[in-house]
Amino acid sequence: MDASAEWVMAWMDLILDSTAMGEAVDQGDLAEVRFRACSIAIRARRHGFDRLAHLAAGLLERLGFNDDVSPSVYAPAVEEITRHVDAIGRRNLS
Repeated sequence: MDASAEWVMAWMDLILDSTAMGEAVDQGDLAEVRFRACSIAIRARRHGFDRLAHLAAGLLERLGFNDDVSPSVYAPAVEEITRHVDAIGRRNLS
């Protein structure tokens, strides 16, 4: 697989994870939010998107292991991650 195809697949995985994370927020499923944030952090680090990896790791820290975290604590971070994934695509596909 060439580098451009690998990049597109990595970006698509980030899009899928960030979309699923947003849906999990809407459903109040913190376990899924944690899972998707972890997946984003790992994929972002692997592909050199250090700022995105940092944002996702920060979200994991905010969530901790509590099941009663207020959406006001994590929803803005999820939105920022989603915007960042979108910006990566715009920047690299234009």
